[in-house]
Amino acid sequence: MSGEVWSLWVDCRLCGSRDLRVLFTATRSGRQVVRCRGCGLVFYDPQPSPAQAAALYSSDYFAREYPAETEEGQTRLAHRRLTRIEMEAGVGSLLDAGCGAGRFLAVARTRGWKAAGLDVSPSAVQLAATTSGAPVYEGDLGRPLPPGQAPVDVVTMWDTLEHLANPVAALAETTRWLRPGGLLVIQTQNANSVTAAWMGRRWEQFVEFHLYHFSPWALRLALERAGLAAVRIEDADQFGDAGRASPSPAHGFRAVLGRLRDRAWVLAGHDAFNVMIATARRPARGTA
Repeated sequence: MSGEVWSLWVDCRLCGSRDLRVLFTATRSGRQVVRCRGCGLVFYDPQPSPAQAAALYSSDYFAREYPAETEEGQTRLAHRRLTRIEMEAGVGSLLDAGCGAGRFLAVARTRGWKAAGLDVSPSAVQLAATTSGAPVYEGDLGRPLPPGQAPVDVVTMWDTLEHLANPVAALAETTRWLRPGGLLVIQTQNANSVTAAWMGRRWEQFVEFHLYHFSPWALRLALERAGLAAVRIEDADQFGDAGRASPSPAHGFRAVLGRLRDRAWVLAGHDAFNVMIATARRPARGTA
């Protein structure tokens, strides 16, 4: 954690409520975590200034988050994700928002996609363009579409939403980048998960650069308010893994106790999955 003081106090970005419950100070980041009593959105309050947020993403960040030894695993994951996406949208044009090192873009291009990337970090733009050979634009989803960039068939956001200063506004902007009927795919952490519930302030997702956390209900609300339809939310581990064998459960006394604990949290209303993927579509022209 940097220890730098953040002083941008915000209302709930999703419902506008000022009725925020202070939960705790997160162990990893040292930041105050609040939950909106109106819609359940979880976030840091106060937030970083734009300059402080930009400073979180130096070239050192990308070297740390995308080490060379993870490339093979991320490539396999990208192929599985794209297999699922192609089942729903075919192969066409794609924008990866928050493209990072560009590994997903590189795989998409090998599969025949006309792919482009978008990232607010100049370091990421340079790295992703070099890695993938795709056009990569600097900025956020609120920027104008670059010259020659038409709305795409698919927009992906892999572990990006939680980093954004205003994720709800960003979701509304995705409709400008999508053609009518186009597909949006988002992966983000689940603030209503069993793991988040029992770990509390120690949840591994409460790192400094994760500013917002959605529950499935709050994410669905944000997508629908953004004008998107056909919203579906599922366990990220199952996305693209149809037909793959589930791992055998671990045995032993501690493993059994863990499963019993998790089952109790599920019965109390929490989700078994710690990371979720949401899919939604921009309505086709002429639909409500």
